[in-house]
Amino acid sequence: MTHVSGKDALRSIAQTYQARAVHDVSFGAVPIAEKSSSDDEEDPKARARQLSYEVPASEWRSIPCHGEPLYPPYRFIDGSLFSRTVAMFRVNGRRHPALLACVGALALQLEGRRLVRPPKSLHVETVLSLLSNGMKDSDLALLANGLQALNIRLVTTETTEIGADFEMLRKRCWDLAKQQMEDAERKLLLDQPRVPALVDGLLERRLTTVESHGIPAIGMVKRQMRHYLPPAHVGFLYNLQACERTPAFIVETAQASLVSWYMRLSSVETHSPNYGLIRLAATQEHLERRFPRRADRWAEISAISRWLYTLRHREGSYSRVGISLEPIVRVEDELHALLPNIDQQVVRVHRALGL
Repeated sequence: MTHVSGKDALRSIAQTYQARAVHDVSFGAVPIAEKSSSDDEEDPKARARQLSYEVPASEWRSIPCHGEPLYPPYRFIDGSLFSRTVAMFRVNGRRHPALLACVGALALQLEGRRLVRPPKSLHVETVLSLLSNGMKDSDLALLANGLQALNIRLVTTETTEIGADFEMLRKRCWDLAKQQMEDAERKLLLDQPRVPALVDGLLERRLTTVESHGIPAIGMVKRQMRHYLPPAHVGFLYNLQACERTPAFIVETAQASLVSWYMRLSSVETHSPNYGLIRLAATQEHLERRFPRRADRWAEISAISRWLYTLRHREGSYSRVGISLEPIVRVEDELHALLPNIDQQVVRVHRALGL
């Protein structure tokens, strides 16, 4: 069998599918954790099932957060994604976008007053996401081998929307790249299932097995694009003071049953009424197994909320200061410094494809 170099393989594929360079900015050219949280908050499959879990719905009141948690999260996990639409392939007369993405996830652990990066707590890579409808398996293998020589991993999927608008197809490629980031976050979380952790974003997206429902993890959603509370209770959120929370309620999702609650991380002062509001969640299985007595369960929820309040980010120049934790900001900064430069990666791919 004749050996084909990575460069020759990529140029052969580019010629076969009449590849053309694309230089426009795609989705996700910013840290993605916040955006993915807002997307997920619009998921119609998630719903509030039991508003009276902690307090009867008719007796809801703000709850001051105090106490020392038995299982405070001291491992902090976040992911990021930067992407560009790098090329367009013609497949059976249709235009297929190819999206290049630098994705990663990082976990930092709190030891005393220091945040450290333990071994095996970092994942960074560059991927090319592509809709493979109509492409030969042999051509995809050739493309994957050529990209491997550039330390780029090919990820593909098929879509039933192949006749859709080009922007919709780009979004599907971006979703595929985002999935790689979420997979990396999930792996970091599950690699140490006994260590209490906080994940920036929706917890349920990181829980894919029955066993994972028992881990001591908290999910933090920073942008409230959807309220799980009925209209009569939504206004209640705006009366919360800093370091106060709502009673806990149950959110049922396709992946897990969660105990969730809102709290205000920062003072309202002159800001809008929803400033500083975050939503926290833990698995119902974990909380009820660790705290079979209801009073102990509510005390732990308040204590964890108080713990997170002490970790809030306080630098006024930071754009998301009101809804951010200092450890998560540190994770984000360090991860961005470690991710490959997306613009340099685009140039490498264009040269390799001969575009």
